[in-house]
Amino acid sequence: MKKVKEGKAELVLSDKVFFNPQMELCRDISSIAVGAYCRELGRKMHLVDGLCATGARGIRYGKENDCIGKVEFVDMDENACKLAGRNAKLNKLKSYKVHCCHINDFLFHNRVFDWVEIDPFGTPLPYLQSALASFRKEGMLSVTATDTAVLCGAHPRACLKNYGATPIDNEYCHEIGVRILAGAVVRQASTLNLGVEFYLSLSVQHFFKLFVKLRAGADGAVAGMKKLGYISHCPICLHREWRFNPPLLKEKCPKCGGKLMHAGPLFLGELWNARFLGCMREINRQRDYGNKLKIDEILSLMEEEAGMPPTYFDLHKVAEKVRKSPPNFESFIEKLRQKGFKVSRTHFKRNSVRSNAGIKDVSSVFYHRTNFQ
Repeated sequence: MKKVKEGKAELVLSDKVFFNPQMELCRDISSIAVGAYCRELGRKMHLVDGLCATGARGIRYGKENDCIGKVEFVDMDENACKLAGRNAKLNKLKSYKVHCCHINDFLFHNRVFDWVEIDPFGTPLPYLQSALASFRKEGMLSVTATDTAVLCGAHPRACLKNYGATPIDNEYCHEIGVRILAGAVVRQASTLNLGVEFYLSLSVQHFFKLFVKLRAGADGAVAGMKKLGYISHCPICLHREWRFNPPLLKEKCPKCGGKLMHAGPLFLGELWNARFLGCMREINRQRDYGNKLKIDEILSLMEEEAGMPPTYFDLHKVAEKVRKSPPNFESFIEKLRQKGFKVSRTHFKRNSVRSNAGIKDVSSVFYHRTNFQ
């Protein structure tokens, strides 16, 4: 066995229990989100670290946030349960309990939590129903998906089978993947009369991460379902459009006549809460993570994205279509704003912009580069 230091936690590792050091950034961001949600609640939080393995998440959440009342560690593997208990004791957590059982069994029989963490290997779908059912009136679901190849269109049959949705493998496939995952959460929550609000939606490295605020009520559930729909994409001219649950999707692109590709059903509503992101940035400034600057950059980009339309334009892809070299990034943004459009960067992909402009207006900037280089 060996020891590692991550955040404020000291963890004993074992070859028999899975631990991914590459997920440190995800755990950093998640711990900050726990702190931000604590401020919103204004009281001690009861938290579940589902599929806990070494217990790294629950331990960090408890050590780095003084608002955690109790942490419940849950895992089926006996080695994981023993190690999580050992690590919790090593880090002197004040109030915790280890449960060696299936996370679904645990959640279906307990309904007292403020935060439920679901961090599986692969898809979180087998655990969504029980996680959602564990909330009474409101709470926060933190869910990770590492089956990004499925959600991003590399395996469309698997995506249709697992998520009941069709992906598109294009330049903004990661956003489509996040929205398909978000749509699955909305549909499951609706069956339990739960409305959802996405506080943060993240795509980094090989994983997607959603922080979902849940509130009981049929009105909220219906409102969420009304935000499901489809994104249509033209691979020829890069035109895209979206519709909320359309009865009939177009076959031909209205701009060039090419055959449209359709992704969905997926969530077309807001993926970020600017107020929550601002609180997270404030908390991040007070911490000494090695990823501190990177985290602030990601949260800053998300603040820009909040309130913007779905999908983004990859400027290199547009340049390839119009046969022009890519313009200076900042100058391009300024030029598009001068035309009266809203523009933001995106955390999904560098050298890409989110805008309410269409592909024609975006492309037109490439033809007037001499005016702003």
